[in-house]
Amino acid sequence: MDVEVQYNVRLEKFTTFRLGGYCRGVFMCQTPAQLVKVVKRFHQTQVPFILIGGGSNLLVSDQGVDCFVIRYMSDQPEIVGNGHDLIVSGSTQLDHLVLAAIQRGLEGLNFASGIPGTVGGAVVGNAGAFGKQVGDVVKSVTLLTRSGLQKDVPSRELKFSYRNSILKSTGDIVLSVEFSLHPSDKMNLNTERNGILEARRQKHPDLVITPCAGSFFRNIEPTSLAQRRQAAGWFLEQAGGKALRVGGACIFDKHANIIIKENGACAQDVFALSELMAGLVKEKFNLELIREVRLVGKFKGMPEDIQDILW
Repeated sequence: MDVEVQYNVRLEKFTTFRLGGYCRGVFMCQTPAQLVKVVKRFHQTQVPFILIGGGSNLLVSDQGVDCFVIRYMSDQPEIVGNGHDLIVSGSTQLDHLVLAAIQRGLEGLNFASGIPGTVGGAVVGNAGAFGKQVGDVVKSVTLLTRSGLQKDVPSRELKFSYRNSILKSTGDIVLSVEFSLHPSDKMNLNTERNGILEARRQKHPDLVITPCAGSFFRNIEPTSLAQRRQAAGWFLEQAGGKALRVGGACIFDKHANIIIKENGACAQDVFALSELMAGLVKEKFNLELIREVRLVGKFKGMPEDIQDILW
């Protein structure tokens, strides 16, 4: 099938948290064609699997998962220009797409500079920063449905909202995406990108040095038209969350909504810490924090399992 497969492997290798137990095997798909073939094979054999991208928004349990995993990510981005539009595979790393847009003098994606993960994952979760989000510039997507069909879907049907899209509930896979961008000056775009990267460095850890999954909880949605969305990190800091620690899991000193892994940390430590954080905010502000990070596998104190993201 010309797809690399790693059997009986720990998923910590494939997440930015660098945590997670064993799975049956990981199929390393880089192109839409490879992904379609592998998914078709799983459908034919009725073997369940989990799909991941860059692993930048996942917390995998220490027990791992008793199934196969398909990793849809490529170091060689497939990007095709179509006027002011860019068509890109869902396996493309998001920051590679940002650079490709700048090189073509196209504006609209700079806000995503430095955000880890893949284009497909960014579309599913409507990733964003600095008041902008991926859904703002998506023109259409090509999906692989749970029934094995490929279909083109316009942006309006994806029902983008804050850190969400209809794809989270349908489970359809993003094979490729067409982005609608605007012409701009390359030098100005590069200057803007550098400023955004510096702003991220001021608040976010370097994933090479400090394993994490970025913001653990979504920001707080407005309760009336008069209110703006409020940062979960502010509520966490006001509630005393920065002082919390469970085992080797603690809070990043520059951002109260980021849990980092230190020596000896396990996934259960991270989960337990997140529960303490949410409990503090609930007690002080009577607000329910919603996880932005996806949990995969079983965790003590949580009845859920991986079934909601199994194919």
